[in-house]
Amino acid sequence: MAGDFDREQNLKEKIISDLTEGEKSISGLQKSLESKGVNHHRLYLTGYLKALVDIGLLKEKEIKPARIYFPLYHESKDIYDYTGRISRLYDEDSSGDNVLMILYTLFSRPIFMREIERCNVDLPRSYRKVSSQKRLDYIKKLEETGIKIPQNNMMIEPTHRDVSQLVHFMRELVISVFDLKRYTLPEESTQKTLD
Repeated sequence: MAGDFDREQNLKEKIISDLTEGEKSISGLQKSLESKGVNHHRLYLTGYLKALVDIGLLKEKEIKPARIYFPLYHESKDIYDYTGRISRLYDEDSSGDNVLMILYTLFSRPIFMREIERCNVDLPRSYRKVSSQKRLDYIKKLEETGIKIPQNNMMIEPTHRDVSQLVHFMRELVISVFDLKRYTLPEESTQKTLD
């Protein structure tokens, strides 16, 4: 009985470790695990992934024609995690457009839809499709960081940028990465008193 628990714990750790390297579909995960000597039937793996989603260890999203899985909590956050979180906190309804504006400004290049999806926000509504002669170079560069971009993934850029909103997001981004409260006094609340 204890051996079954150890095997299941080991499988969970291998799956989460594998997905931390990059999000994968069921078939992609199955191939990756098989290359590491872990063989499970696709139906078993599908059920196991569903259970990991149900208990909050993984998140899934549908990117037709497949479901993609990734860890809900990464031990190491990346720019996509921080940008998505800040955009959702500030304005959930426009989070996709805000993420696009932030990433476009930070990276000084068009953004792939897959990058927006990595931020765990809704897709932007206000954008234009672009093509770039550097498309394959961008894909290769992102692949070096463990981000797989499909060859046909759309590249986009924002149709407008609100500079004051952008400055606010950049400030929040820096605050979330570095503990800036150490360097300043707390903001005083403007509280009115009755005479």
